[in-house]
Amino acid sequence: MGLRFKAYIQYLLFWLLAVSCSTPQYEIVIRGPAAEENCASLVQSIIAKNSTPQIKDASTIEIPEAIPELSLTKILNSRKELNAKYTNIIESIKDFKVDNNGPINGQSKLLLDPHEGYLAKILLIRNAKKTLDLSYFIFTGDDTGKTLLHELRLAIKRGVKVRLLVDSTGSFSKAPFYDDIKALASLNGQEILDEFGNPTGEFAHAEAVLFNPLFNVRAHVANWMKAVHNLFVPENERLPLATFTINRRSHDKILMADANSPKDAMAIIGGRNIADKYYAVNEGIKNPILDAEILIKNFVTKNDDGSINNALEDHYNKIYYYLANKNFENFLFKTNRDQVRKEFKQMRDSSKRLMHENGQLNAHLQEMVDSKFLENDFEDGLISILNEIQNLSRTKMFMMPKQEHYKANGNSLISKLHADIAKAEDTVDIVSPYFWIPDEEIEFIINWASKYPHRKVRIFSNSLTTTNNIVAQSMVDATFKETIMKRIQGTPIEKQIEIYSYGKLDDEVLGGDKRYGFLHAKIVVVDGKTLTVSTSNLDPISRHLNSEVGTTIENLPKNSKNAQKLNKYIEDLKNNSTLWGSTEWQEIRRHPKNKIMNILQVFITKIIYTLNLVPII
Repeated sequence: MGLRFKAYIQYLLFWLLAVSCSTPQYEIVIRGPAAEENCASLVQSIIAKNSTPQIKDASTIEIPEAIPELSLTKILNSRKELNAKYTNIIESIKDFKVDNNGPINGQSKLLLDPHEGYLAKILLIRNAKKTLDLSYFIFTGDDTGKTLLHELRLAIKRGVKVRLLVDSTGSFSKAPFYDDIKALASLNGQEILDEFGNPTGEFAHAEAVLFNPLFNVRAHVANWMKAVHNLFVPENERLPLATFTINRRSHDKILMADANSPKDAMAIIGGRNIADKYYAVNEGIKNPILDAEILIKNFVTKNDDGSINNALEDHYNKIYYYLANKNFENFLFKTNRDQVRKEFKQMRDSSKRLMHENGQLNAHLQEMVDSKFLENDFEDGLISILNEIQNLSRTKMFMMPKQEHYKANGNSLISKLHADIAKAEDTVDIVSPYFWIPDEEIEFIINWASKYPHRKVRIFSNSLTTTNNIVAQSMVDATFKETIMKRIQGTPIEKQIEIYSYGKLDDEVLGGDKRYGFLHAKIVVVDGKTLTVSTSNLDPISRHLNSEVGTTIENLPKNSKNAQKLNKYIEDLKNNSTLWGSTEWQEIRRHPKNKIMNILQVFITKIIYTLNLVPII
């Protein structure tokens, strides 16, 4: 009988003992060194003394001397160092900072072109010296996904430590096997060879985890065992429990290199997931997604004692070590050598299609290499790293949907946007694929605009022809119609607030000759000079359930290229959108191809409002 199987038997015995302590109708005879103890203290002594209970007969439990390799403490702390790390990090999720980290003098560069956004990731991976940390909501197995894994594989082989997190819902298409990611993780612990094939004495470091998979049997069992353990120890010694929910997701999109180097650290944050359609590659060219990202550097600082301050790494650690995650090494379906070789070949083939001499992206890649893309054209500014990590600490969300967060997050993305809009002087531009915000925030925006007649607000979101989610679009249109338009129509501020729906009458969907695709960018621009690029859709899920991340750039130079590029981006977006209530907007709504969508919208909104589902969708 192996030690692991014996360990499970010991857990069962421990549980039976726990039941007996809380079930007085059973009379249990206790023998051994702990025989004089009462039932509750007995359980604590088992934990403290590394003893393991053994059942002798139907009514007798004997507590022998400790067997270190089989003790309950040994089992609970079989990965003591990692358990301690998990414990500390889960507590830090609950105790996220109530004060603001404060902005840092850094540098940034917008990534608005989809090819440039993808190739910047490739260059960042190739340029990494020590570490690479990645987190993506969607990570597909198409050419962009396989090529990125190929680049990570090469980085691992040269000694870079790689951590990869993917969300279990966003990347559900890869379930249940995740063979390509498991193949990458299989490199962990292998000896690194030099360019001549000789051992270097160093070993590869490759980790991958799945964020909050609901069907995580091992973690559910571990949670139950911890819950039993917690019944019999003081509060300060209780182990943290994982919270498994189907709707709590890591929506973060992060690629960070050399997180502990003030000189070399760089990161890309924004709306793009890892899939061809986000980068206009292959079929994605026919189904474009309009998005935005930002590349930042010099956002890491060193304290006088030599310790490192990196707010983005702090956030990444919290989501990476979230207790409900599943390590790919522990998957039920193990990979084998032949499968690994097959996956690595597919990665190489994808890389050839995109990056080699005749690849789709090769010419653009060479241009970026020649122009020293990771060194030039950055702008100085104050960089704030923002998040909604407090969402992971919320419990009973569906039972009490209006419950406030346990306490305010000093680095909250939403709070920062509120502060920036409150101090704005002239203009606020908001781009969100699912602009569905609370009534009080609509009132906040309207009040800001009404204070001075020159102030202007522009809001951009999807339309019936560009949306990929009819439920979300129903609520977006309801927000525009019921909460904003009814409030401002016929008032002096009606011309100060403009709402735009992405797409026009010449869309292919409506029989035209232009393909608009899906608007997925999450951008806020205040006074044309304070820029926020994030992963948050500003909808209820982003506000209350998901982990989100973003960055705000302030104090840009007078003739900022970043500000000019983003303002042009928004003007182009305006030119490719229709003004809410305009003649063209009405024609699109009445188009025969939108007839079913209109009927669905009425049906969906009626159900949502009747059943009061707004807080939990």
